[in-house]
Amino acid sequence: KNKPKFFITFVMGFLGNLFPSDGPDVPKREARQTLRWSSLFLGELRDGLTMINMQSAFLIVSKNYTEKQAGILFFVFGMSQFLFQTPAGYLYDYSDSKLQWLSMAAIGTTLLTVFTATFALPYGDNLNLMILVKFLQGAITSFIPPGLNSITQGIVGAKGMTTQVAVNEMMNHLGTAIIVLVGSLLGVWLYPNL
Repeated sequence: KNKPKFFITFVMGFLGNLFPSDGPDVPKREARQTLRWSSLFLGELRDGLTMINMQSAFLIVSKNYTEKQAGILFFVFGMSQFLFQTPAGYLYDYSDSKLQWLSMAAIGTTLLTVFTATFALPYGDNLNLMILVKFLQGAITSFIPPGLNSITQGIVGAKGMTTQVAVNEMMNHLGTAIIVLVGSLLGVWLYPNL
């Protein structure tokens, strides 16, 4: 009985967050909107494009890597993120240049993604170089989550942190879905001339 009412309230609240009306805290609301739309791409940049969704599939399909080779790269990437995320968070805690650090991490991981796609040899012939690249890329991408969270806390404070992180994560997954959908549609449209 309450489900339709809950659903309508949820949808209206979601739309209200995306398209809020003018109020006294316009700069903070604009900052939250910018944060929300930035989150749309940062999640995919952090994990999906770099290794999970796109890069491992690209290496297996286009460069004839084995699943074992892609798995080794995936493992190195993940462990590197694990090792460097706490030091990255510590750096953000004491830095006044959070936006610059986050921007450099986004640019660095994008460059390493392009480097991997460009210089990966077929059949994993330069696997040692790719392991080094994935280690560096994991270290660089480890700066994205604490950077986004520290900027979020600076904008919304401790009180609004939970809600804003939930919105950021939702936008991260929406960005991933959009990129996978666009990639799939391009694949269907361009087939067999990929």
